[in-house]
Amino acid sequence: MLISRALCSFSLQVGDASAFLHYWVLRVAFSGATACVAHIDGSDLFIANAGDARAVLGVQEEDGSFSALTLSNDHNAQNDGEVSRIRSEHPSSERKTVIRQDRLLGLLMPFRAFGDVKFKWSIELQKRVLESGPDQLHENEHTKFIPPNYHTPPYLTAEPEITHHQLRPQDRFLVIGSDGLWETLHRQEVIRVVGEYLTGVHQRQPLKVGGYRVTLGQMQGLLEERKARVSSAFEDQNAATHLMRHAVGNNEFGTVDHERLSKMLSLPEELARMYRDDITIIITQFNPHVIGAQRQEGQP
Repeated sequence: MLISRALCSFSLQVGDASAFLHYWVLRVAFSGATACVAHIDGSDLFIANAGDARAVLGVQEEDGSFSALTLSNDHNAQNDGEVSRIRSEHPSSERKTVIRQDRLLGLLMPFRAFGDVKFKWSIELQKRVLESGPDQLHENEHTKFIPPNYHTPPYLTAEPEITHHQLRPQDRFLVIGSDGLWETLHRQEVIRVVGEYLTGVHQRQPLKVGGYRVTLGQMQGLLEERKARVSSAFEDQNAATHLMRHAVGNNEFGTVDHERLSKMLSLPEELARMYRDDITIIITQFNPHVIGAQRQEGQP
């Protein structure tokens, strides 16, 4: 009874509920998303990546510091293998147009993604879907747009690249993050921040001032501010939140500026993308004793 009433209310609000649902399904198809997934089987770690998200392993060295080991490849114009793959899948006549300004057909940054069917479906299929679809699609300029030099689709694939890593006792955690994270922080900085949070050991780095002219008084103020932050550096409930705080609130001196953090989080949605990309973070921590035991069990 409650479900029937809900459907009735939904229909009254949007008209034809099935048409509305059809519209949103197609909108999802015309939108795009990248993905990076980890599968752990004993001491075997598999990464499946499609797009420009990234998986980076935090490795603890003998001196207690952490180093970064990247386990995935970005699928974009900075990856020579991806550029060669894209060009090999299309005629030589499209060599200059298939990748322009480091983007697929001059538009899309990642070379692998889910959805974004306007880079996959034929023009005929796109037109047929739009003509037979709900009226809302006809009013959406994004769905009606056909990329330039669109001759031999599909140009985009969602097929992931699979990599494998044999976990070791010194492999302490895995960070999977969307491109917004890696555009903001270098991978080594990401691993350092997470490693310090998980171990509770804060290894102070040299204070960065870049090319700024800083007086002794200003330098003293920066050092005192950093010292005060150390005592509250691990107040976050989990490592991902802690890393997000650094990614969004990091200033030119390499420290978290809480005023900057507050302003960045308060930006309206239409302005936020001008200052930062979307950021998604997943952190998995490994037990070195369990990994060591599993490796011994797996030895012949």
